[in-house]
Amino acid sequence: MAEADLSRRQFLNVMVNAVGAGITAILAVPLAGYFLDPAMRKAGGAKNWVKLGAASELTDMPKVYNFQTMRTEGFMKQQVNAAAYAFMDGDKPRAISNTCTHLGCPAGWNADKSEFHCPCHGGVYDKTGKNIGGPPPRPLPAFNAKIENGDIYIEV
Repeated sequence: MAEADLSRRQFLNVMVNAVGAGITAILAVPLAGYFLDPAMRKAGGAKNWVKLGAASELTDMPKVYNFQTMRTEGFMKQQVNAAAYAFMDGDKPRAISNTCTHLGCPAGWNADKSEFHCPCHGGVYDKTGKNIGGPPPRPLPAFNAKIENGDIYIEV
């Protein structure tokens, strides 16, 4: 009788350990992916240049350009609409985002005051995107910009 109890106990012990190992394996795969994914990506991510328009349209005053790009958040990728302001700064092109650094509202160019204004909480930026008033903690994000074959491109 003791022999039967011992083998039943051993069987249950093996089964509990097997179920525990299965649960551990199921949880380990996504956790390993979470920690290994950043290491497997290329440093700095892929370079994506987006064409805004003809470089001949650029002046020394910011002009808004709307474009579409892919946004990656975690494992999710989606196509989003975005906007950038581009202008000539001397002989080189400059481009800045219109996304306010306070809460992400779209800032717009006010030509009369030569400033960007955020309508949500009164953020004010100068022509180069530097925050000069209101609650924004940082300047407007800048894009790398280039002129190629008569068109202006920004890196997103």
